[in-house]
Amino acid sequence: MSKRPTAALSLAVMLLAACQRPEPNPWFGLWSLRAEDAKGDPETLVYRDAGNAAMRMESVEARSIIVTRFDGAPSPDTGPKGAGNTLAVKATSPTSYRWTFSVAGKPFVQGENTLAADRQSFTEVSWLVEKPGDKVTLVYERQ
Repeated sequence: MSKRPTAALSLAVMLLAACQRPEPNPWFGLWSLRAEDAKGDPETLVYRDAGNAAMRMESVEARSIIVTRFDGAPSPDTGPKGAGNTLAVKATSPTSYRWTFSVAGKPFVQGENTLAADRQSFTEVSWLVEKPGDKVTLVYERQ
């Protein structure tokens, strides 16, 4: 009996599995606030898989840790300084999302994050809820 059909079948199964593998979340990775936006206050973000279609978002300097599902539901900040803070994240496309950061249940800051076409940076446009016309634009670069 020839091993050739078995090898071909194995190759076909591996190719099929590779084609069905979901594309990795483009947000996953290590991000740093662009130097000209940081103005002396660096910010490092680590986004990674939290399982069950969730993403773990960590702000290193702020010591904030939030696990979100991009469904618009508020998620608690479980970092050591985050008690009472929540972040609600809603995907608007595979490469953008809107968010609301709340303190003690009250919305405080809102924004939208959008990945660049090359996925090597993202732009955050944010504003205080009480001052929606005063928008701030920051750029984070993939490390």
